Amino acid sequence: MARKEDFEWLESRPEWVKNAYRVKVEVEYRRTSGTSFQQLFDRIMRSIHGDDYSSTATYGNQGDLGCDGILKSRKVHFAVYSPNPYFKLPEARRKMRDDFTRMLECWEVGRQVEQWTFVINYPGAHPSLLAEAQEFEESHPGLSVSIWSRYDLTQQLLAYARMDLLHSEFGTVEAQAKRLVPLNFVPEDTALPSDEATITYKRLRARITCERDEFDKLTSQWLEELGENPIRWLLVHNWFLIGVMAAATMADAYDISNPPLNRLKYTSPLNEAAWGDLFETAWGTAAGMILREDYPREFQRVGDDPERVMHICMTQDALTLGAIRMHSLITREWESDILEDVWSHVTSIKIHED
Repeated sequence: MARKEDFEWLESRPEWVKNAYRVKVEVEYRRTSGTSFQQLFDRIMRSIHGDDYSSTATYGNQGDLGCDGILKSRKVHFAVYSPNPYFKLPEARRKMRDDFTRMLECWEVGRQVEQWTFVINYPGAHPSLLAEAQEFEESHPGLSVSIWSRYDLTQQLLAYARMDLLHSEFGTVEAQAKRLVPLNFVPEDTALPSDEATITYKRLRARITCERDEFDKLTSQWLEELGENPIRWLLVHNWFLIGVMAAATMADAYDISNPPLNRLKYTSPLNEAAWGDLFETAWGTAAGMILREDYPREFQRVGDDPERVMHICMTQDALTLGAIRMHSLITREWESDILEDVWSHVTSIKIHED
């Protein structure tokens, strides 16, 4: 039988090697959904467990029997949820319940399954999902139930990946990776203007972390470029606001179709005049893309007047910051952590369906 000392492990490699693989999988997280995320999950599990892990496939009208992968020696079954284009908490809970019910119908707890794990393509596990897992566990003695987010997957990889298996699934790391630092980027297939998106992220982060000089420098650059091409900036600001709404929906922070306006006015750097038509258009354009026909409020479309487009851009920019602050006040999450959730949405959602 193989012993731990017979192999090299990522856990014992230098920090720059770990960081390089951390970046590799982070890139993959943001570029995958649905089946492609499940395939990424399979690669991560094979990097850790080798042949002890088996992926599954659907078969005719039997489907996948409520199981997307099995860790054979430990009788662990996995169900994977990674929707496209964005994560919805109510749908995640429904999918979790459906997959768990299907697993119970097709497998025998104890003899065939000792642990059931719901894997989500999201930065963290929401408390409501953890509560569901606890209820499942309490109502089925002998079964352990858990939630794995992207964070948990990455921690598993860093702690338990075997180097020979890791090379097979994710390749080797070159010496240049010693100079690698954590990167903020927009994948090409999001169709977002990359420079504008990166400036917006950095500017929000500087404001949230009170880096005044950095914020002032980026604001000057933003204002200068905004006047040159407001349409590009509208695309970016609208998508950041969508990211804010997606993060709020995931956290059950507030109803994006009817946000608490008094709180939003308190947290948003907007003058009173902006809380009429400009707000309705700025907020409605983003919320309407998420909720579509279910968005109940009437609003005037952006139109093609350059001056109006610029004002909508500036309003959405302010609302993004205000909504992050409001989210923090409601949930007690750190503003910087909420921004990272928003950025994850911005860099993973494909604008064009094809």
